[in-house]
Amino acid sequence: VNECGHDLCEKCVDHLFIRGSAPCPGCKLVLKKNGFKLKRFEDFSVEREVDIRKRILKDYNKKEEDFSDLRKYNDYLEEIEDIVFNFAHNTDIEETRSRVELYKKENFKIIQKNRVAQSRQDAYQKEKRLAEEKESEERRNHEKNCELQEEMEKVERKKKLLDQIANSERPADEILLLHKEEQTELNKRSLHSKGDINSGFRISMIKNVSTVTTKVFIYKYEDNSGDNCGPKVSNEDIERYAEDVIVTEVPLAAGFLKDYVVRRPVDEAYSGLFIFH
Repeated sequence: VNECGHDLCEKCVDHLFIRGSAPCPGCKLVLKKNGFKLKRFEDFSVEREVDIRKRILKDYNKKEEDFSDLRKYNDYLEEIEDIVFNFAHNTDIEETRSRVELYKKENFKIIQKNRVAQSRQDAYQKEKRLAEEKESEERRNHEKNCELQEEMEKVERKKKLLDQIANSERPADEILLLHKEEQTELNKRSLHSKGDINSGFRISMIKNVSTVTTKVFIYKYEDNSGDNCGPKVSNEDIERYAEDVIVTEVPLAAGFLKDYVVRRPVDEAYSGLFIFH
């Protein structure tokens, strides 16, 4: 499919566009051969919008950290949607194209900087994906070799066990018990060897990749000793009111005192007593 939206098979494209460009058989629009691509969506309008968005985002590649506040970043995202909509629905094409060209001139440096950062990030992701695929392949081969070796050892041990039972003077029960203990130990070693695979991939393999740092907020307790507009609650007051609280002989929970039950209602009762209207 090309920019006009008419479908053509691969053989028709090779035949009709043998010179590099030719009119579309459906709408006679002059098209280039290198403009054809595999169709991904049934609806061409979706296909076209995806291509337009991909092209626009190559230049409109600012991140949230490039703006002073969230409102400006959201306005920037809304501007991108307006541009994509105009191109996708053929609305104010010339004005929108001029708007994009002006943006590219005014933000040339930051566009190039973000492109470089994105290319590094893409290289990092590609390297990581390849390392994960390599590790998976090595793990599968390793497990396959371990299973094959276990089968061979199993046949060999079975043959050895039968020879010992037939030729040894020791009781068969004792020989079977020793064989069982040996099998248990071999199973432990097998599990350990199967997990011993590491591709050696590290983030440091790709240099100059910007990483996102998250600030960790550590809670610090601060005593709330503000003015309650009332008399202060003393420990003597709490002890006096706590005398009427019934405490069970067998504690039902740890870390809870009867003073806690009293302090809150007393604090609430004392608060605001000095406020007069």
